[in-house]
Amino acid sequence: MKKIGYLLFAATIMTSVGCSDDTIVEKPVVPAEVGEEITFGSSLEKAGKRTVYDDTPTTGEDGHTQYYRVSWVDGDEVAIYCPQASQGTLVNYRITPAKDDPTASELVEKVNPDQAGLQWGQDDDHYFYAFYPADRVKGTEDGKIRGTVPTTQNVKSWNPVLENGGKTWYGKTQTEENAYMWAYGHFKRSGMGDAVLPLTFHPWMTVLEIVIPGPETGTKTVTNVNIRATEGTQTMIAGDFICDMTPVEADPKAVPVYRPIGNEGTVSNTISISGWVPATENEEGHFIELGPNDKMVVRAYLLPIDDVSEGNARNVQVSVATLNGAALTRTLGWAGGGDGSIQPHKVNRVTLPRLIDTGTNYWMSSLDKDIYLSELSLPGSKFSYLTSENGASAPYQGVGLDQQFLDGVRAFMVQVGVDATYHATRTGSGWNPTYTYEYESANLNVQGAPSNTTLATTIADLAQQLATAENNMPDRSLECAVLMVTALGKPESVNFTGNPPTGIWRNVTADINDVGGGWKVWIEAVTKELQKLSENSQYRIFSEEITANTTLDDVKGKIILKVNYNEASQESDVDADANYPMLFSRWDGIINDVDLRWGSPNTSSSRTALSWYYQEATHIGSGTQGSPADKWNNIKTVFDESITKYEQNDNHDTWFMNDCGGKFYGTVTGTNGYDGNYATTEAGTPDAISKFTRWINPQVTAYLQERDANASLGLVYFNFADKQSEYGSNYLVQSVIDNNFKFNLRKEGSSETPMPSTKADASFANGGSVWQ
Repeated sequence: MKKIGYLLFAATIMTSVGCSDDTIVEKPVVPAEVGEEITFGSSLEKAGKRTVYDDTPTTGEDGHTQYYRVSWVDGDEVAIYCPQASQGTLVNYRITPAKDDPTASELVEKVNPDQAGLQWGQDDDHYFYAFYPADRVKGTEDGKIRGTVPTTQNVKSWNPVLENGGKTWYGKTQTEENAYMWAYGHFKRSGMGDAVLPLTFHPWMTVLEIVIPGPETGTKTVTNVNIRATEGTQTMIAGDFICDMTPVEADPKAVPVYRPIGNEGTVSNTISISGWVPATENEEGHFIELGPNDKMVVRAYLLPIDDVSEGNARNVQVSVATLNGAALTRTLGWAGGGDGSIQPHKVNRVTLPRLIDTGTNYWMSSLDKDIYLSELSLPGSKFSYLTSENGASAPYQGVGLDQQFLDGVRAFMVQVGVDATYHATRTGSGWNPTYTYEYESANLNVQGAPSNTTLATTIADLAQQLATAENNMPDRSLECAVLMVTALGKPESVNFTGNPPTGIWRNVTADINDVGGGWKVWIEAVTKELQKLSENSQYRIFSEEITANTTLDDVKGKIILKVNYNEASQESDVDADANYPMLFSRWDGIINDVDLRWGSPNTSSSRTALSWYYQEATHIGSGTQGSPADKWNNIKTVFDESITKYEQNDNHDTWFMNDCGGKFYGTVTGTNGYDGNYATTEAGTPDAISKFTRWINPQVTAYLQERDANASLGLVYFNFADKQSEYGSNYLVQSVIDNNFKFNLRKEGSSETPMPSTKADASFANGGSVWQ
């Protein structure tokens, strides 16, 4: 059987000049027989690295950058597709680069020797389409190759190099996942014979190499780099796509085009690169800190645009998230819009301005406004008002609610006690008169807060923060907040007006059984008092029904109320058709998946229930709500289950809540040096809280940085949720925030109204001194 081989070339990719043509050596032509399998020789001795762009470009005699060479390396795999082939129309092949020229192949063979390779079909004309990397090709559709570009493009490893009096952090990119290349060839079966079938691979992605210089003085820590396409008609830069080579079939000088598949309802205009350096044996995990002589260099791979006329392309922004500060944003200009703009299919190098100090981290306002509310990841403070400045003997937080909000926290948890008053009406007389009771009012006191702090003043504090955000960002703010109300305990007494119960069997000041019991008193007081507050616009309480389709734009500037109740009996204590402005779910064990209902917790409600998947345990130790190992496993379970539920459910109707806060309680062993016998009361044991925080926060941060799944984290509550504490909370706050920018979160399918931005000047590639 005659053997037909592919000669594969990797074309260079240019920054300021066009791609050079590779020379194809013609072979003698011998007719091929129909049905011959196209084979490629013996197997490789070693399969190792992947195809890479060179780290540094070649330079001309004038010292200016010319291009970045692309080289094959052992183990590279390409997918080759031929619709006319008689068997195995899409087959993966492995490449051995030529020893003297790594841009060309020496050997190409099937990855799976037992798999049927490409065979000549009945038609004389055969059209070959090839794509690199093979493992990112998802198949074919209508004769076209399907692929995907990830929103998260974290580096494989960091290579810190000492140069120019400082340290440059080079991010080694995941080239094998993101650096798509393509090849096309049209050949006649009757004319090939033993000739080498020449396929030249061309870089297809638009590569953005981003250089981030350190500040003029001091240091700044980079947590995430986000690339966002705004304005224009082609804002898709990541996600699933179909590569259409029809233009190439008509014109060999053309390039493939693409169209999105299934992306109308996801965020596909962002790419995220983390600044996290994983832990090693000698160093804990950390974000990259830059000084005046330091730099950070990363690469982003964008789906290309070739129709680059202004208004038809897109504006591209780079946003650098810094620890303890707001993101810094720079608009680079129209893709392909002329000198200094981003050129498709090339490595575009941009040096950003030096990092500067920034103000409040209004991070939600950088998100797509059409993201579904349930898709968000919100950092939260456990027992938000239990701070030392409020006089708490066992503080869970280091700063007040206002500072937590400024530090990026958007979910808050308070424990509320109820002091209720009912109006009593007596009917009859004698030893056993009949009494009826009607709810009148209640004081809702927040645990650990000063005596004048109530649930109303808590909501007012949050409302003021939202108002401040709107004043700072007119017409742009998307900030909102979630306030979760939990019970400090069921009331042990109630007060009465009217005709208080009397008699030797009556306790005038503490007879709650006659009004329905303590848990009924608690939920009745909370719902009715919050209803009153919602009628006053100054409290900014969101009062429309929250459904699976509620978006960030719907709730901007508002406070979403979430009530945790404790007993199943409380569900029937509220009318099924009630419309209280809050979400309800029942605490039913340490970890569970329960109904989340709007307006009423009553199971007879006609509204469609959402789902609340949670983990919540405060006391960690022997004989309590679980061991440290149990707590950590439950935390991971919720994070992992969010991925499973995301992948299996397109309804975006599940809210996740992960309580990563708490305290050591009783006997604790095997916990990274925090073994001990901790007191079994809250009062007087702040060390039990701080030691738990030191143990759990770094674990959660590292876990989130390693997590690369396309899913929400939900509400993540933890101790000392601020950026001033010594517990690594700043890393954790930022890790949760950054999760919102890393993935193709689902959103409403309506047309997007882009965020305002300004056109960049033509010299963006040389950097500048001004951030927008």
